[in-house]
Amino acid sequence: MINILFFGGFLVLLILGKKDIAIKIVQSYFKTLFTKAFDFKTRTSNAWLYIFSVINMFVIIKTSSVIITMSDVASASPVEIVKLIILSFAVVSSFSILARRLHDINRTAWLLVPGIVFPPFLIILGFMFLLPGSEGANKYGSDPRSKAYWYLN
Repeated sequence: MINILFFGGFLVLLILGKKDIAIKIVQSYFKTLFTKAFDFKTRTSNAWLYIFSVINMFVIIKTSSVIITMSDVASASPVEIVKLIILSFAVVSSFSILARRLHDINRTAWLLVPGIVFPPFLIILGFMFLLPGSEGANKYGSDPRSKAYWYLN
């Protein structure tokens, strides 16, 4: 199902003649995955949270099979090790982008902790992620929507 959604959205952009945007989205995903995975201090836009999360869900599903098939890291193949590294970055960057989204609405990232400990709190967090970001700069940085392609990072 995720494959259909991901590739379907990508194909729609290509069919509509938005090849540059489709390529920019994939490039921005990998840039965010590897350069902002440990960035828990800045802000990100609402739209980029959704785009990144859909692609990230696809990556996590495709790479999580390495946990099931790999019995020992010492006997793992190079492909399994690469999958494990990508999976690790994808999981950490999931928390990172949620923290940056909370910063965009001028809330602390510590609100993620009750969601981990008390899962029903995730419903409240889900509604918080729907809120528009604060206009202009806040204590977590400048407005991510103030630059060109603001929805791509």
